[in-house]
Amino acid sequence: MTSRQFGILCALASVWGCSFLFIKVIVDAGVDPIGMSGARTLLGAVTLAPFAWRSRAGFRLPLRMWAFMVGLGVLNFAIPWTLFGVAEQHVPSGAAAVANASTPLWSAVVAAFMLKADPLDARRVVGLLTGFAGVVILVGEDLTSVAGAQAAGIGIILFASLLYALSSVSIRRWAAQVQPIPLATVQVATAACLLMPAALASGAYADANFSWKVFASIAALGGLGSGVAVVAYMYLIQQAGPVRASVVTYMAPPIGVVLGWLVLGEDIGWNLVLALGCILAGVALVQKIGVQWFRTRTSRVFGAAAAE
Repeated sequence: MTSRQFGILCALASVWGCSFLFIKVIVDAGVDPIGMSGARTLLGAVTLAPFAWRSRAGFRLPLRMWAFMVGLGVLNFAIPWTLFGVAEQHVPSGAAAVANASTPLWSAVVAAFMLKADPLDARRVVGLLTGFAGVVILVGEDLTSVAGAQAAGIGIILFASLLYALSSVSIRRWAAQVQPIPLATVQVATAACLLMPAALASGAYADANFSWKVFASIAALGGLGSGVAVVAYMYLIQQAGPVRASVVTYMAPPIGVVLGWLVLGEDIGWNLVLALGCILAGVALVQKIGVQWFRTRTSRVFGAAAAE
């Protein structure tokens, strides 16, 4: 991973680490999950429109590729983003951020079968087991009890994260030649066309208690998290690969946990901390990206010092 790609990864982690806080604020204000996902995809599509106009030549694609991207709009955005809203009706935003960190683990499994790359050797299997053990710890108050509503919410997030992984690996395999802006725009616009009419028809905003915090959360979640950040993520999938790109969900959870504590007053219990540690350790074992980057940077620093 190049320095530029790593910088984009850090920016994405910051933006998407805040997303779980924004989702929590919106659904707690009485907006139905489909209303939240409809609003964010609509704003995301509007944000992407100027970029799409400038890159309109990239939209000249075969019909089958258009069909593929429309399908991705459902699999990669419409369903997962709605599921996150459903889940955060039952779990704290910090716990949601931690559970979503399972995406790189799913990506490693899916990529091993779909791309026939990075086989699941002993180290990677240990990493997967460690990471998913963290998910088990996350749903319980202690190791012998599991809270029903929270467990269901975590399960929903795990399923949404699996859809993310399937989508990212599919993009790498079948849409690597498509430019990031068309790829992102078609997906987000497809989700908006499906979700927003459904949200309006179902009265998703009828019981909402709108305030400036809710409007600000929708604007940030839609414009940044569902617009600019999506283009950057499509770029990373194509340039760095789906497994490395999905590491953004490895970096975002600490941000989500801290923001949930600072802004919403959510508790940071031992199980949340231990779960976060297990999941991050599991991802590190599966991908070794953090270790490789640290070794590279350290060798450069000490090499420069020795030269002086």
